[in-house]
Amino acid sequence: MVFALAATAQEMKVSIKGDSTFNPADVEAKTMKGFDVDTSKVNVINMAMQIASDVAIFNANDKAIEEAFPFTSYYRQRADWILSSALPERTNMYSTVTFLNIEEGLNSEAMVVITNLEMEHFFKNKNMKFRIGRLCNTVSESQFFGRIALEESSAHQHGRKIFINDAVEWDGRFKNGNGVYFVGVKPMFKPIKLKSIYAGMHQPFKNGMQMHTIVSLNKSHEEELQKLFPSYNHGKNTYFSYEAEVAHKGRSTTVFLNAGGNVGYVGMMPHTSGTFDIMKQSRAYVYYENKKDAAKETFMASAGIRFLPSKIAPKCFVRKVGLEVEGQGLLSDRFTCINACAYCVMSVTRRIVLGYYCTPEFLWQDINPKRQHFMAGVVNFVRLSVTVGKPGRMFM
Repeated sequence: MVFALAATAQEMKVSIKGDSTFNPADVEAKTMKGFDVDTSKVNVINMAMQIASDVAIFNANDKAIEEAFPFTSYYRQRADWILSSALPERTNMYSTVTFLNIEEGLNSEAMVVITNLEMEHFFKNKNMKFRIGRLCNTVSESQFFGRIALEESSAHQHGRKIFINDAVEWDGRFKNGNGVYFVGVKPMFKPIKLKSIYAGMHQPFKNGMQMHTIVSLNKSHEEELQKLFPSYNHGKNTYFSYEAEVAHKGRSTTVFLNAGGNVGYVGMMPHTSGTFDIMKQSRAYVYYENKKDAAKETFMASAGIRFLPSKIAPKCFVRKVGLEVEGQGLLSDRFTCINACAYCVMSVTRRIVLGYYCTPEFLWQDINPKRQHFMAGVVNFVRLSVTVGKPGRMFM
């Protein structure tokens, strides 16, 4: 046994070498579209640390809106410890552990979160791969919105384009070598139940146009719905979600249009679970009796433009600016909600990045008579981060 172990032992190397050409503000994770590690460097452990300080301040047009939130500002310290490696037998692994220290009003809380824990196995031709764990994906060109068909987990998260979900996923590449498709299953734990089955594709074209589409079949279990509706006794609810996007991605400019919604849905309106989303104060729910109207109630569309000055002038300290607008309730008579996001990401130095996000929200509602017809608020969010090493995936 000793001789057998000696014969199969692996020689590992740890790499924390800096790269003078690497700028965290320019990195886009490949996730389902490719590999975020160099598969030619086997048994090399890539290690990096991202440290950030976040400040968010919320203001509204009515003091009652601000008082309804537990707090209207926070200061957050964050550190991401990132490990990744290409292993033998065509297997890659990714791991990100996040340490958070949150100051919210008079409260202070520290926590440790596993942001990414993923095993990725690919086949000889590299056209197909299998992923399992806490997966990270980037599908939409949106920096801030457009996460409809794959649940709410990353919707309206300041400063984060990548979204996270626990799933088993199969990724493949079309014969033309450009487009990719993916099929996944999402479980629900304690106890283990099926939560969602999803499928999608991403297709770029030679002229810079690209499109993606995602469809999913989801289950909301009775115990989940009873948290929103204590008298709910209809059992589990199965509903269908869809999302589609058309974009043009040039050298320095990207424009996109995204739309999606839910059919047969019951529960809180999508994109209302953010820390400062004022729409949840109006109790914007789709009730079981009105689930036939969910397709209209949950339909939303977003459009945006992103400009990368650094692609024209590589030494420019402004790396990314953009504007996105999302409309909810566009087909509903009960409410109309407009969310916007203007952002600017700058390199103070090559490793120190400053980001600013201004996200106003405007709501016209006839859902909750205890609230005003017109409600509005804005969040100013600032993030200062520094990166040591060269992570394959950015979560900032």
